[in-house]
Amino acid sequence: MGIHWTGIVFGLGFVISFAYWTTDFLVVQRVLAARDLRSAKMAPIIGAGFKMMVPFIVILPGLLGLALIPGLVGEKEAIATGGHSYNEILPLMLARYAGPGLLGLGVTALIAGFMSGMAGNISAFATVWTYDIYKPLHLKMSHVEEKDAHYVKIGRWCTILGVFVSIGTAYLVQQFASIMDYVQALFSFFVAPLLGTVLLGMLWKRTTSAAGFWGLLAGIGSSIGMWAWVKVDPGALKIIALSEHAKDMAENMYRALWSWLICVGVTVIVSMLTTPKPESELTGLVRGCTEIPSEGDMPLYKRPIFWAAIVFVVFVALNIIFW
Repeated sequence: MGIHWTGIVFGLGFVISFAYWTTDFLVVQRVLAARDLRSAKMAPIIGAGFKMMVPFIVILPGLLGLALIPGLVGEKEAIATGGHSYNEILPLMLARYAGPGLLGLGVTALIAGFMSGMAGNISAFATVWTYDIYKPLHLKMSHVEEKDAHYVKIGRWCTILGVFVSIGTAYLVQQFASIMDYVQALFSFFVAPLLGTVLLGMLWKRTTSAAGFWGLLAGIGSSIGMWAWVKVDPGALKIIALSEHAKDMAENMYRALWSWLICVGVTVIVSMLTTPKPESELTGLVRGCTEIPSEGDMPLYKRPIFWAAIVFVVFVALNIIFW
């Protein structure tokens, strides 16, 4: 893939992964539905345990496919020649080795997984747009607090429009080698710099709203600018991805890292030049200004930190074994 270990550890392992788990509303909305703080903490810990199984679920069928299905090629070559690519291993193996009943079950599982992901994304999109963008702007412009029925209606229209927008953006995937390259490119554009804004806003009480805005804007703009620079001048790949042989995925990881650093840097600088809010207005928003309930009365095995430590040890062990 033409990538140095720093791109994998810091670009993917830290920036992109942390951004997905902490800022993607598809994930966050599950935590917001928790009954208490402990349940909210346990949700991503349990998810992390299952997430570590994904490489086995993905890699094992791939290795079996290489041995059982000859003639597989890369995505670009498959498009050019009409052959089968490595990305088609799972449906090809289902069609070849599963009977009618298991084939139907396998296809149903694939479709159900797709529908679940799409439903969650559309729900997250409608919620963020309606309550975080439309509602504050509508209240500021009209000075009228609408009833819940009004926002439900807006959310429904937003859902319909979101579906059509997603269908339109699906055609953009054709310009990428794979859908994963497309997803990681979007993450490097928007989600990676957002992590810098969220971390500083949540952990540093000196952060200001103006700094958050300009830092996020600088991160997004720089990431899109780096992507455009490589498209215009392929030689820029050596600067951005630290290798002229870097593939698209490697470029995405480094671009995410640089955009995060730019966002953090701009946010810190602007924060030092602007007036912060008083601590009384930051209660419940910034960790240093919020009282965290104690878990000292809980048995050790019920504390989230205990299970987080186990997941971390397993994570380190797997990285050492498969490095």
